[in-house]
Amino acid sequence: MKKNSILEVPLLHPNWKKLAYVFFPLPVFIVIGIAILNPKTDPNETIQIIYGSWALAFMILNLTREKVEDEMVRTFRQQAFQTGFYWLIWGLPVLMIINYWRFDRFTSEIFTAYLVLFLLNAYIHGAFKYQKYIANKEEN
Repeated sequence: MKKNSILEVPLLHPNWKKLAYVFFPLPVFIVIGIAILNPKTDPNETIQIIYGSWALAFMILNLTREKVEDEMVRTFRQQAFQTGFYWLIWGLPVLMIINYWRFDRFTSEIFTAYLVLFLLNAYIHGAFKYQKYIANKEEN
């Protein structure tokens, strides 16, 4: 199979991790600023800012290449994406059940694209880091 440019995902330089780490505390300051400027802001809007920023942070971390990008790391990365989707498939129904018990109805406010992207990227990042941890543990 020829290399298809649309299927080739370019990985970011490792320095991008610094930017990703900025997106973790940033929404806290934004939400505090919004609360001061407009105390009547809907809490659902502020939580979406947090989910969106954290999703962006995890996405950057997931797409940042490692110092050594060998075949094992590529396999780990692919497995992490598969594992992340698997956990998302099981995690969303669990959230739906918890949400139902909490409100006695299925509400759609909690299930936004920001939440799903945050969960997916967090699961992928966790699976990738776990695989690297296990591999390093087995080497030693």
